[in-house]
Amino acid sequence: MTLKAILAATTLGTMATGAVAQNFDGVSFGVGVTNFGLSLEGEYAVSPQVGVRGMVMGGLSFDDEFDIDDATVDGEADLGGVALLADFYPLANAWRLSGGLFFSTSEVTGTVTDGLTTYDGEINFKNEVAPLLSTGFSTEVASGWSVSGDIGVIVSSLEVSSDDNTGTVQADIDELNADLEDVPVVPFIGVAVSYSY
Repeated sequence: MTLKAILAATTLGTMATGAVAQNFDGVSFGVGVTNFGLSLEGEYAVSPQVGVRGMVMGGLSFDDEFDIDDATVDGEADLGGVALLADFYPLANAWRLSGGLFFSTSEVTGTVTDGLTTYDGEINFKNEVAPLLSTGFSTEVASGWSVSGDIGVIVSSLEVSSDDNTGTVQADIDELNADLEDVPVVPFIGVAVSYSY
């Protein structure tokens, strides 16, 4: 290899290393837990007061009885979702306000019993893509390591559905959904540990 080729390779290698370091500057990755399951998170600090964040949640599944208004669902809940958020730190400290979109992958399936009416059904978010609003914190606890937390709401009610098209079942579903619309939000809670590059 000629001296010219060695110098060119060294220069390109140095530029590539600098580009990689620059690309990861202000980026953090984390793991956590939310009321929709375990979470993987990535965040990019646009400025000291503004960040963008993505979360993938899931892995939480359990069998139980769930009360929906006056009805009981005996079935399985599979919880999960994806969130894309913008974080604003108004005081340039640990406190933040966040807003964005939640894409639900959650589903509850089972047997619905409401009085004398029983049928197989599902409960999902009425809006599979819904606004997510939260407040929380992100604070550094060691060099590069941070702990964060969020509490907020997903702006969507829940909705019952069934493949059973009999009049009695559909009337019961309509009544349940009318009651569920009175609660237009679903709680969101999460904590995470992350590492910043």
